[in-house]
Amino acid sequence: MLQSSAKVRGVALLLLLALMGNCHAQSPARSHVAIDTRAGHPLTPGASGYNVRIADKVWSYTHPDFLQAVDTLRPGWLRYFSGTMGDAFSAATGMYDYDYLKQMSKQGQYLRGHAFTQMKGPHRVYDLYQVLGRVRGKLVVTINGFTETPDIAGELARFCRNHHIEVEGWQFCNEPYFYVPHRERYWWNDGYDYARKMKPYADSIRSVIPDAKLALNYTWDGIWGFGKEIYRYQQDHGRYWDVFSKHSYAPHIGNPETWETAFPRGNTKLLQVTAPAAMQQIEDYTWKGAPLLITEFGVWNRALSGLYGSIYLVEYTLRQLAHPNAWLVGSHEISSNARPAQPRTEELMEAFRADRPLDTDTLLTGVKLSPNGLGNRLLNAMLAETDYTWAAQIDHPAMVPGMKGDTVEGMYARAFRGTAGKDYLAITNRSASAQTLSISIDGQELAGDIWATQIADEDPLNRNPQAVDMRFGDGEVLVPGHCIMILSWASGRAIQPLATRIFRAQILDAQSVALEWWESEVGSGYLVRYGEHPNDLRHEVRISDLRQHAAVLEGLKAGATYTFQVTVLGDQLHSQPSRPLSLKLAVPEVPSIFKTARRDRTATIWWRSVPDATGYRVYLQHPTTGDIQQYDAQATFGYRIEDLEFDVPYAIWVTAYNGVGESVASEKVRIVTKEHLPIPPRNISAVETEEGFVQLRWVNQDSIHSDVKFRLLRGTVLHEFEMLAEDIQTDHFLDKTVNPDLQPYFYTVMAYNEAGETNFHPNIATVIPQDEGLKLAVKSIQATETGYSVVVEFDNIRMDGDVDYGIALSDISYLTVEETLISGQGLPHGSKSGTFRVEIPQSQLRSGHQYAIKGYIQTNGKYLYSSAPHRQIQAE
Repeated sequence: MLQSSAKVRGVALLLLLALMGNCHAQSPARSHVAIDTRAGHPLTPGASGYNVRIADKVWSYTHPDFLQAVDTLRPGWLRYFSGTMGDAFSAATGMYDYDYLKQMSKQGQYLRGHAFTQMKGPHRVYDLYQVLGRVRGKLVVTINGFTETPDIAGELARFCRNHHIEVEGWQFCNEPYFYVPHRERYWWNDGYDYARKMKPYADSIRSVIPDAKLALNYTWDGIWGFGKEIYRYQQDHGRYWDVFSKHSYAPHIGNPETWETAFPRGNTKLLQVTAPAAMQQIEDYTWKGAPLLITEFGVWNRALSGLYGSIYLVEYTLRQLAHPNAWLVGSHEISSNARPAQPRTEELMEAFRADRPLDTDTLLTGVKLSPNGLGNRLLNAMLAETDYTWAAQIDHPAMVPGMKGDTVEGMYARAFRGTAGKDYLAITNRSASAQTLSISIDGQELAGDIWATQIADEDPLNRNPQAVDMRFGDGEVLVPGHCIMILSWASGRAIQPLATRIFRAQILDAQSVALEWWESEVGSGYLVRYGEHPNDLRHEVRISDLRQHAAVLEGLKAGATYTFQVTVLGDQLHSQPSRPLSLKLAVPEVPSIFKTARRDRTATIWWRSVPDATGYRVYLQHPTTGDIQQYDAQATFGYRIEDLEFDVPYAIWVTAYNGVGESVASEKVRIVTKEHLPIPPRNISAVETEEGFVQLRWVNQDSIHSDVKFRLLRGTVLHEFEMLAEDIQTDHFLDKTVNPDLQPYFYTVMAYNEAGETNFHPNIATVIPQDEGLKLAVKSIQATETGYSVVVEFDNIRMDGDVDYGIALSDISYLTVEETLISGQGLPHGSKSGTFRVEIPQSQLRSGHQYAIKGYIQTNGKYLYSSAPHRQIQAE
């Protein structure tokens, strides 16, 4: 029975008074929220998602607690393979590769990821896609452009196409803007070089999937220089990508801070990075209407942990979705929203150290929702059933303190058109003040019952808030302080179910297939249509139970190719049919091996996937005994074989299989593992000298083998190299054979000895040029009693107009992004050459942190910076 609206409001008020504590003597302020359905735009259903950083956790994609976490949070999409942990991860094998991780700095985290995946088994993209199918989730793929090649990126696209994995968007690299020279990393010299170097990856993917949506990763809040350089490439060469992506941690700073300073920072930054001006800035350096993909965002400020952080995440997503070009918005990681209650990581590591097998899916951890997870669960559930958003304006929102002693809006509201018989209004309140809100839609007061779920507490840092369901009436609701509230009401429109998607299709035998598709929230059942011609799906199967979102189709014709589609049946309207999917009921084609590698007692092989395969088998034959070992690689396109003998020429081949049978074997390859294969070099740089030569340097990591030499490779086309020099026994080389007419040059390096050559080259270095006739460089850095004294010299730079000069100080100890400009003094106006001195006070430095120092001159509205490599200091 429905409670009366007066009684409900009274119960809600008592709840509010209990939440507000000392504020109980003051009545809630009254205000109004106006929904305008004429001001809105379409949304992608399930626009809110996550990263999936579980590489260094007990969870795998098949772990029951991870499945529970996904079922509970119901993300609209997930990202593979996400975060910095993906920089040394192989999408082919689903494992960490030793030669990949040796290309990176901070290798400890990747060695930990290696240990975890060794115990858990591969993290396959196919398995993640099956998990997403449980919750109507979509897939975004971040290409590892740091250590994987364009060929492998293309084969990942081929694998996804052949195994019916739909990828919403392909993002190139996780946080590429941190891999630049002032951090002593030379993957790309700047955003222009990054855009240039991602082009071969884009071409490789599009050769397989011509309409693939591609995204360059432009920025982290505060690093617009990198994005502007990408824009310069766009102006010079045109745009091969069609999505803008970024990461956002607006309230993050390098130093810890208190609630009293973090709270105003969070309030101001939240509004700044989601404002129309912020979107306009994005379009100024991209193009009008650039689709917005955010693959990571968060607070990342310990002072804001708890309920406030959850409110921030929800409001950030709502504010971004207010932009017409908003597409997908993802929080930092799913396992910080629903995390293992008991990590059990030490048990896994003990088994790894003891070389003891362990079924990690039996290490049950339990699942605990964080405040972020509690808030995002409400948001995700709403966005899963919406396809349009409307403006909603609070006429007198509560205010909160901002960064500059001002006050800023502390409340936000956004409305959504539902697809399952309900419409929604999402409200956030970062203030401690309650408000009673009346609601109107297009000028008409909202009447009838309103259902609500809210999370609220008088303590904004509460780490264990609770969600409460309630019901209001007469178009009026009570919004407590520190609150997330999702309101819904009957829409009154005819319901048309959202389209479903077939996410699993397997050939069981020569005459039957198994299909599974997204479960619908609404409707009366499903219609499965199939046939031997894509335009003539004459066979039908009707299913009247929405929970039965799978079917086995039998009596098919052996050897024939069938196309399948599924439609959700509605009481009034049916959904659009799913995208068609085809299978040939025959033994799969023959896969082909295109790459091999060996390291210690392991061999890794990569193969080109084929259509209609369920999985792949790898075979290994010993040349002396003739014994053959078989490995089930399942659904992937790479495999690593362990525990091989040294100096034995093994034969290896691959087959594809499905329910009909196993393909013919691929051509055999021979692999001989060697005990003393050299450790690969890393981080090659190329800097033009004043004489016009190119000075090359790299890091020789091999302190084990004394016979290691290097081959230097050079090319004028990316990934197409010729040997420039070999028998190099140092970690540097001066290229005096530069032809200016052939620029740009690209360089890389390989290590070799009698055991062979390393498997992969490290980063590709683009030449850092000397500006002709122009000089700006840090000449000296000297520690003083009060900090550091820096001398910068310059030549052929006229200091006129609006002049500023000094040094740019960047903390590069971690993923901090602040760059502090410290001005110098004493130069006469109009100077063209000379030196200037800049004092860095100790107050600007944190003990133990590492800083990059660049000289800068700003003249006539343009900033000039000293060229890489930049000087660095370590603060005492």
